[in-house]
Order: sequence, then structure tokens, then C-alpha cells
Amino acid sequence: MLNLLFEDFPDAVEVSGKFYKIVTDFRDWIAFYDMMSDEKIPEKQRILTALQWFAEEIPENLTGAFEALLRFASCDGIHYAMGGESAEKSEKTPTFSWLYDSVYILGAFRQVYNIDLIREKYLHWWEFSALFEALPEDVPLKKRIAYRQVKINDVKDKNKKREIIRIKRAVAFPHKPVSAQKTGEIFAL
Repeated sequence: MLNLLFEDFPDAVEVSGKFYKIVTDFRDWIAFYDMMSDEKIPEKQRILTALQWFAEEIPENLTGAFEALLRFASCDGIHYAMGGESAEKSEKTPTFSWLYDSVYILGAFRQVYNIDLIREKYLHWWEFSALFEALPEDVPLKKRIAYRQVKINDVKDKNKKREIIRIKRAVAFPHKPVSAQKTGEIFAL
């Protein structure tokens, strides 16, 4: 486990006992998720394209290389320490989209951290993810996610249920993004 307060963020992943440099800027990893969720690109092509996230040399063990990229993308080693959900506990219905929530991500980082993500020259993916995880619950982005997570059948009050249904429709995705489970199925080699 990495202690974010005094340890360096990784710039390489281990594959078959050897370390390989990878790109680490947050934009690259958002693009990674965007590319991996693009169903217009055949699965095998997505996996092969993902290997472009290696900065210098692509490992011979392609399966191991791809799995290492997935571990890096998921910030393996920091999220459980911050209370983030594990892959086993992730919701079945997506409640967040890098594409559809992008304007709220920009706003949240500007509002909370005074970071202009468009003009920021570099921000390590793991630092970006930690800041994202630590966003207060009262920012619009986190409120949108929270409303998407509400299980409408758990709401007993009819008026409250109607209001939540109205809000859920307002914050719904135009079409369904790929769930964590589907993402896992795509990446299975």
C-alpha cells in the first residue's frame, strides 16, 4: 500500500518481474477508460490499443501487461485505504461517467481545490483519483452520483419517491455507459 503523503507515485508497472514505464497523467487514464468503454472498437483492438499506455517498451507478456495497466488504472494500492469500493462491491448500474460528468468534474476541482484541469500541465492519475475520491459530498458531482445510487424501492415516502425519480431522470445518462462488471468481462483474456 502506498502512503500518498510521503511516497512517490508510481511511473511504472511490474510485468513478469520487470518494471515498465507507463504514461501517468490523469488525461491519459481518462482517455484509457473512454477508449475501453467504446463498444464501437472491437474488444481485442481495445486491449491492443491499451498497450500504447506503455511509455517506452511493451512487455512480451501481453496478458500480464494488460492486467498491470488495469491495476494501475484502478489505483490498486490506494483506494481501499481511502475507503473506496472494491471491484466486488461496485454497483451493477453505473452511477458515474467520465464523459457525461466531465463538466461537473471540472467544476468540482475548480471549486474545491482551485485546480483548473484544462490548464493543469500535469497531474498524476493516482493523485487525481485521490482528490476525486476526497471531494466533499455537497459538490454537484457527488450529489449527482448519490442520486444515481438511490434505490427507489427503498424510499417509502411517496412524495420523496416522486422527487427522487424526477431528479434521477434529470441526472441520468443519455445512454447506458459500461458497468464495472461489463468492463471486467471486456478485459477478460
